[in-house]
Amino acid sequence: MASQIYPSPPYNTLPDDPFSSSHRLSTSSTSTGRPDPNSDSHSIMTAPPPYDAAATPFLPTIQLQIETPGKPILSLPLPPRPDPIPIFTIPSSSSSEDSPLTPTYLSLRPTRSSGSCFLISPSSLDPSSSEEEYTPLSTTTYRFGPNRPPLVRLYLPGTATPTSNPFLSPSPSDPSPDADDNDLSIWDSFPLTSPSLLSRTTQFRSRLGTLQWRYASRAERRAISPPPSSLLVLERIVRVSRSENPHKPEEIRTPVAQLIRSEECRSAGSSRSSAGNGGRLVVDLRGWEVEGEKGEGEMVVVMVVTTALVMLKKEVDRRRAQQIMVMAGASGGGP
Repeated sequence: MASQIYPSPPYNTLPDDPFSSSHRLSTSSTSTGRPDPNSDSHSIMTAPPPYDAAATPFLPTIQLQIETPGKPILSLPLPPRPDPIPIFTIPSSSSSEDSPLTPTYLSLRPTRSSGSCFLISPSSLDPSSSEEEYTPLSTTTYRFGPNRPPLVRLYLPGTATPTSNPFLSPSPSDPSPDADDNDLSIWDSFPLTSPSLLSRTTQFRSRLGTLQWRYASRAERRAISPPPSSLLVLERIVRVSRSENPHKPEEIRTPVAQLIRSEECRSAGSSRSSAGNGGRLVVDLRGWEVEGEKGEGEMVVVMVVTTALVMLKKEVDRRRAQQIMVMAGASGGGP
């Protein structure tokens, strides 16, 4: 390669760890079993129940930093530039703080006019190659039209075919999940859907289970010190039937990951009002490290990073829609 495809990190040290012993998250897995007379019943299509503080706390086993400035309020409603988005792994020991920072993952978008993107590992790049070919770890394809949600495909490391643009395959604008049966390199494929048109919640069903990204409540944000301005929570949802009420399954929600955007953790160059800006992504892999098959923990991280980037893309899309409405209202106003 003639040059690196990603910019140098904006800093040599990453933001402080928000998970020191002085301020550990109190979020945890929750069971919504017998109905509480003071609360309504919940389902995957409704707002999730509050966390049970007495349950096992959420303990991140890996921490990542997503670096993207997002879209400010005072900007034109244009698509963001297709700059690579680096994702760094937070060093686990203080001895690594002064070492050069190299992205663990890179999210690449081929063109500015397309929202589709793919995730790669910079370690898989061949510096001696004259052509920029990448082996994707995941791809996210955005399709135009109603009832056509983004489609995510996950690949086992090193199994996908190297290419300069994974979206230049046959019928890239309308990928079919049924076609995945003929591609042995695809580890999983699933769409990301929302309960309603105005909902910010995003859910998907993968071979790792049913999962849902949602925005945390104010009470959950206050559980972190200092409280972040934005907290996204990824939960794994399991439905269990109880003998007391077999016709009404119980939902058990277990937090898997969180994206924290606070003054200490948000991406350099972004602010509290930025949309789609990066932050600290923390993942709890304990469930898969014990029960999962070999290599499953790595695929969980790829899935979390890929779907977290989808949530940031949705924020940018909402900000652009708001800007378009403001400009349309200003131009259509009377004298």
